[in-house]
Amino acid sequence: MFFVKETKKHNEIKGLKELFLDYQSDPRGEIWPVFSESDFLPLFKEDKISISKKNVLRGLHGDSKTDKLITCIYGEIQLAVADMRKDSPTYGNCSMFHLSDGIPKSIFVPAGCVNGHLCLSEKCIFYYKWSEKYSGPLDQITIKWNDEKLNFSWLNKEPILSERDLNGINSKGVYL
Repeated sequence: MFFVKETKKHNEIKGLKELFLDYQSDPRGEIWPVFSESDFLPLFKEDKISISKKNVLRGLHGDSKTDKLITCIYGEIQLAVADMRKDSPTYGNCSMFHLSDGIPKSIFVPAGCVNGHLCLSEKCIFYYKWSEKYSGPLDQITIKWNDEKLNFSWLNKEPILSERDLNGINSKGVYL
């Protein structure tokens, strides 16, 4: 079994990749490879899992050094990504994805981009690999989930937010 069956690059954000996983299924269920060492992915140093209830929105968070590989292993999420890299030709561009446990794919988010996700199902499990060890929210930027410049089309206009996300900043002039 291979890790990735197909890779789709997204021109909206340089380095952003949608990875369609090479999964197997039989009458017992399915098995997905989530990660395998390869030429185009960095060495990941930490894995994290975020479990959320319906209508919880987490993010938009990011930093200048951490690549992420994101997979929804239970439920459904809406994933938003924005390029905040100062010297990027796609600075300020955004992409939105639908991920679920019924769709075997992962999203590779390059360092310098922020991401956030909205839980669409009663419960969702968001699994992600980090290229750097997480050192806490003070080493990340938090941009408002409803930033007017980024203009994400969230499926819930009144999500459940943490204090950190309620107090996010505007993206104008933010560079990672």
